[in-house]
Amino acid sequence: MQSLPVAVYGAYGHTGRLLVKELNRRGHLPVLSGRDARRLKALVDEYPGSDMRPASLDAPAEMDRALTDVAAVVNCAGPFGDTPPASLLDASRRAGVHYLDVAGEALVAWRTFNDFRPSDGTLVIPAVGFFGALGDLLASVAYAGAPSPADEVSVAIALNGWTPTAGSDRAGVLRAGRRVVYVDGHLDVRAGTPEPFGKWQFPPPFGQREVTGEFPTADVVTIARHLPTQDINAYIHVQSPGEAASTQRFLAEVTVRWGKQQTRVWAAGRDIYGFSAALAGEAIDRLLRGESRATGLATVSEAFDAADFLRALPLDSLELG
Repeated sequence: MQSLPVAVYGAYGHTGRLLVKELNRRGHLPVLSGRDARRLKALVDEYPGSDMRPASLDAPAEMDRALTDVAAVVNCAGPFGDTPPASLLDASRRAGVHYLDVAGEALVAWRTFNDFRPSDGTLVIPAVGFFGALGDLLASVAYAGAPSPADEVSVAIALNGWTPTAGSDRAGVLRAGRRVVYVDGHLDVRAGTPEPFGKWQFPPPFGQREVTGEFPTADVVTIARHLPTQDINAYIHVQSPGEAASTQRFLAEVTVRWGKQQTRVWAAGRDIYGFSAALAGEAIDRLLRGESRATGLATVSEAFDAADFLRALPLDSLELG
């Protein structure tokens, strides 16, 4: 595949570094960008020949230079908090380039879909990471060919452990207990009430586990955008906080229910941050090959065939029914 210029903003952060490695593996030319020139220089030393373009989000001229002559930009500069990264979105619109981000926060995805209008012919895909893309892809497969609208879509995630990055921790602080929920056909924000607990019967090796409900994943927003349903539930189980990324395992299961009829699909893999990089890398590959079936604002499964996309990802197991 011919190497194409792709900018990674926040390239020296945890997920950013994983994505730079993934893009190099896929044959794409990385343009390394972010606020800290010193950390960018250290990353360039690891990837000789890479273009380094320091840029501050509050300096439009620097942002414009960072996105000059690139095909797309992937925003990895967390924490995203609850505000869409307007400066980088606006810069992508001025440059006429595609924009993707790996934000997993539901408030960010919701406000990006609501508040931003891309330039003609470009694609903006928020939440192309583990929290936001995987559940949406699985739900799209489970929903395919079934009656519409559904009564309920549920996303349940099991992790054998999780050590959040500094960006993930900070995003949780900025969220301040707020949770985006989808009830009775509408997105809403809840705060100040206890998160409900329950049990979920996961496929092996997890089995039945206690889960936390109203988990504030961006999947609630991405699914609600294009799959008609009355309610969307999001659950999570974390077995052992502090698990190293190299040994972290995940299982994401989605059920879609219409009355007494229900479909179940699931995917299992490892290292949610490395998997986010693989998701974004696969989206970039398909986007630059001209395989997108959407322009403007879209979720990853609106832009690409969900089942085919899932089969291309580095998963340990995949059950699509």
